[in-house]
Amino acid sequence: MKIGKQDSALVLGIFVILITVGGVGWKIIGEPIFIVLLALAIAILLVILLEIYRRLSEELRNIGQTQNSQITQYFQQLEVQQTQHFQQLELQQKRHFQQIESLFSIFSTLKLNLPLPYTGGWAASADLLKKLVELILLNQPDLVLEASSGVSTLVIAYCLKQVGKGKVVALEHDAKYVAVSQEMIQLHGLEDVATIVHAPLKEFSINDQPWLWYDTDCLKIDQSIDLFVIDGPPGSIQKCSRYPALPLLYSQLSHHAHVILDDGYRDDEQEIAALWDNEFAEISLEFLDLEKGAYLFHKKALRKQE
Repeated sequence: MKIGKQDSALVLGIFVILITVGGVGWKIIGEPIFIVLLALAIAILLVILLEIYRRLSEELRNIGQTQNSQITQYFQQLEVQQTQHFQQLELQQKRHFQQIESLFSIFSTLKLNLPLPYTGGWAASADLLKKLVELILLNQPDLVLEASSGVSTLVIAYCLKQVGKGKVVALEHDAKYVAVSQEMIQLHGLEDVATIVHAPLKEFSINDQPWLWYDTDCLKIDQSIDLFVIDGPPGSIQKCSRYPALPLLYSQLSHHAHVILDDGYRDDEQEIAALWDNEFAEISLEFLDLEKGAYLFHKKALRKQE
């Protein structure tokens, strides 16, 4: 904050006038008139200084109000950020408890031969595995087809073995993961109910558009699919990478089939779910509020109204 140039010049001018009056006026004008002029000059100077003081005070007040407003906005933003942060922590804590509870449900329901591999991350989350256990134990499918493989394949196989019937076939495009999944199946002694099929990605034409998906020529099944679990291929290979699953295999679904699409919170999966819901009139859609989100489709007897 600085005094303006005009104010400085005006004050300087007043001092010059005072010096002039003091040096010259005393001798020429005389003492009485000199005193009057000197008093007048001092009065003018005081008025000017008071005006400068008023403007400086107003400027200081405005600066103070601006700073107070900025400080208030800062603390308001900080409060909002803290509230959002605590809400996120609360949601994460809730999700962690859900995963722990889901694992306890799985362990108390299934008799495992060995500990399961880690869940979450790239692997299926515990709450999705719990949902698969519920569906299999309640519906007792004869054939479960998986797009991708991993800990979910083990859990599905354990469920089928406990039910006493059915098998799971998992499609895997990467030979490295085929070997890993086959080794897990063998370690857990589930070869009689679980099969890992190496199905490299192949280009298909769907609605005159090219799509990459698992080579279905590698899939040798002679019965309908009762449960279709879709957790692959990776989203990095193309936009909406899991879309081809239903167009390619819808005709092989049984009349009471269920379809689960994992990663329902991702934009691509949300778009896929909307496309399937519009294209296949005999399925109904349900969103599952799981850690990663998921969509559950199942066939219904009546077609949607056109």
